Amino acid sequence: MGLAFAHPLAALCGLAGIVPVAVALLRLRTARRARRGLGLPEPRPAAGLVRPVALAFLFGALGLAAARPSLRLQNERTVRTDVQVVVALDGSRSMLAASSPGAPERWQRAEAFARRLRADLPGVPLGLSSFTNRLLPYLFPTSDPHAYDLVLDDAYGIQRPPPAHTLDRWVTTFDSLNEDTVRRFFSPSVRRRVLVVLSDAEARPFEARTVLRQLELAGTTPVVVRFWRSGERIFLRGAGSYRASQPGAVAMLRRAGWPAYSETQLDAAVRRIRQAVGSGPEARVGYAREDIQLAPYVVLAAFAPLLLLVLQGGWLTAATAELRLSE
Repeated sequence: MGLAFAHPLAALCGLAGIVPVAVALLRLRTARRARRGLGLPEPRPAAGLVRPVALAFLFGALGLAAARPSLRLQNERTVRTDVQVVVALDGSRSMLAASSPGAPERWQRAEAFARRLRADLPGVPLGLSSFTNRLLPYLFPTSDPHAYDLVLDDAYGIQRPPPAHTLDRWVTTFDSLNEDTVRRFFSPSVRRRVLVVLSDAEARPFEARTVLRQLELAGTTPVVVRFWRSGERIFLRGAGSYRASQPGAVAMLRRAGWPAYSETQLDAAVRRIRQAVGSGPEARVGYAREDIQLAPYVVLAAFAPLLLLVLQGGWLTAATAELRLSE
């Protein structure tokens, strides 16, 4: 644990507090002379130092906040060694559909759920793939959360890459998920493999039981989460007509034995994925660094001297009176 500053030289801004503090001390000195000349009693020494000290603290705190301090914590990082999860994101054009212009599109809702999985499965290596009529890896399972987020931010997108050439109306096909069984999307030594499919499931008909059986023989547990709402449209200029289709896709997958969920059942989907992940051995892989930004708390602390001055009551009037005495 340690303290770090993003802009340490910015703390010099706090030196600006010397000016009002010097002015306040000069006024106190002048007022003291005036009281002596008039034979007035001197106030307690501490009473005259409240405002200068409060001003010094205020400027010092603002200068410290400008330096952007952070508390740096270093925690031991452990990773599951017996399980890996690959999140397959549908990249077909129908994932652009939304319920209204400006509403979250299907791919955005799927992406948000993919981020949630990273938070809900700490210590589990996660990978990312896209699929249309082929399954392509973006990121092989890793324990690095930053790499996972970067891929979601910069790599995943609709038709990136575009599907292989097809004359079929349906670009998406779940048959492509079988590529998981013949390609090394998972490490060969991993005992538990979970394939999380995030799609609108508007796909060509396929032999659901056969594909499921092939995945299970390869040691892979698939979990499908469908992002789909009736009546959704693609709101793009020149996009042409589009209508949401295949409303019973989740029910069809379930009849074939697939763990399948709609986007109204995300909590249940997470529980099923956790069940597939289970528990197992962990290994230490180093340390994870966490930076807690302290600047907002320092700014809040800077308001403490202002509150103190206000609670004193009549401090502006007192300052004006001292100035008149000094004249």
